Amino acid sequence: MSETESNAYKSEKFWVSPFNFPALRESKLNLPRSVQIHDVTLRDGEQTPGIVFNKQDKLAISRALSEAGVHRIEVGMPVISAEEKSAIKSITSEGLKAKIFTLARLIKGDIDESAQVGVDGIVLETPLGVPKRMQLGWSFEKALDLTLEMIDHAKSYGLFVSSFGVDTTRADMVEFLKFAEEVSKTKADSMTVVDTFGCISYEGMSYLMEKAKQVTKKPLEVHTHNDFGLAVAASFAAVTHGASTVHVAVNGIGERTGNASLDEIHMGLKYLYGIDTGIDSSKLVEISKLVEASSSFRVPTNKPFVGSRAFGRESGISVAGWAKYNLGSEPVLPELVGNKHEVVVGKKSGKGSIQYKLKELKLWKDSITEEQLESVMNKVKNKSQSEKKSVSDNDFIEIVKETIN
Repeated sequence: MSETESNAYKSEKFWVSPFNFPALRESKLNLPRSVQIHDVTLRDGEQTPGIVFNKQDKLAISRALSEAGVHRIEVGMPVISAEEKSAIKSITSEGLKAKIFTLARLIKGDIDESAQVGVDGIVLETPLGVPKRMQLGWSFEKALDLTLEMIDHAKSYGLFVSSFGVDTTRADMVEFLKFAEEVSKTKADSMTVVDTFGCISYEGMSYLMEKAKQVTKKPLEVHTHNDFGLAVAASFAAVTHGASTVHVAVNGIGERTGNASLDEIHMGLKYLYGIDTGIDSSKLVEISKLVEASSSFRVPTNKPFVGSRAFGRESGISVAGWAKYNLGSEPVLPELVGNKHEVVVGKKSGKGSIQYKLKELKLWKDSITEEQLESVMNKVKNKSQSEKKSVSDNDFIEIVKETIN
């Protein structure tokens, strides 16, 4: 392993697998030095059943994303409603550093209204997958002809255009290659490979991206969903095989099972692949909480990086190891993403956990004996077992009062 690779997998704040970088070197993949982040929280994320963002939500989230260094923000579709159009106008008037995008169908009116609200670009969606076209009753020829026409129409406004092939991963291969080849001849700025129904494997995405590179020189983007739990993995496959922009959503929200999560994509690219996204990692938890509050969509406590207990532990062995040697007890330290450690007491706690919690709650006294410590631990275990949950701080304090005079 080279000195560069040795420095890449560990530092004072992270320690990931040393096998990542030799594997990348020997695979001879041509990795990009940087990747742009295109956030879809306010469009695809809002398509999560039950989520509705108002104008104030969209403004606040857009500001936060831009401040964190997100390159592009897809904020919705102005044709949805007058309020949506007003919200998008407010965002484009903010002068944010991030570029503002909308989604547009192959309809001139969608493009016209996007231009009117002052966005920087559009994601132009084409029904490319066979099942999607069957639903619409469209032929491939119709989809292609309209795409080429609408690209020209959007470019007449000076908009950035990303050609977005809905359901790309279920397209006919011959038709996909024809589509990519024809789009490459237009003024479109990029082409997005879209796993609309989250059904492609890591290997399948790698294969598809290699095929796309053979017929187009346009920059490639990737948009994935999580139906098989592979949204992040499929996005990594796309990046390692040519994608220079990844579509993400805060907290992984989005239709059905959601989109690739902003925090997981950024942290994975940075620490597992050594690829810069320019995102300020320390703002990830702050953004996650903002979107959680605005959407009323609860983030699982064990959600990677941003979950409230992503860096929590209860097991006595785990706490003892962590207390003895912090770095190495997790791949990255919580402060990198704006999170914090937590020790939970319950059925699996050891005396080290009890001692830690006593100190955390400022209840520790040097006079506490081993017998008292063990008594508190046993009462905590019993309460946790009987109630089938961890012991709250208030209940822990009561146990301590009962046990230690």
